[in-house]
Amino acid sequence: MRITLIVMVSLFLAACSSTAPLTSTQDSDWGTYGLETGQKGWNFESKEQIVELLDGKEFKASNYDAYVAGYQKGLQGYCEQDAFELGTKGGVYTGVCDSINKEFKYEYLRGNNSTKRGM
Repeated sequence: MRITLIVMVSLFLAACSSTAPLTSTQDSDWGTYGLETGQKGWNFESKEQIVELLDGKEFKASNYDAYVAGYQKGLQGYCEQDAFELGTKGGVYTGVCDSINKEFKYEYLRGNNSTKRGM
């Protein structure tokens, strides 16, 4: 029960703290946004998803390219962390590392399950 409550609160806080895409047209800002979302292990946003969130504000192809490059760099760092430790701390993992590090999910689940058994 306690773990369920912790996971629910974590998901709620993650949803509340999510940052909407920038309204800037500067590629550097979009690169930073991508880097930060990747470092947090958030899911990748398609061009269509971002355009929809911007609600008609200007968005250049180079902005999206910068976002993608930043996201990939940030995600690489996220996927290099100790997945077992992320699991033991009750961190949320959505499968973003599955194609980068095939062992990440296994180690995350192993860590997550170890806390459930009181190890």
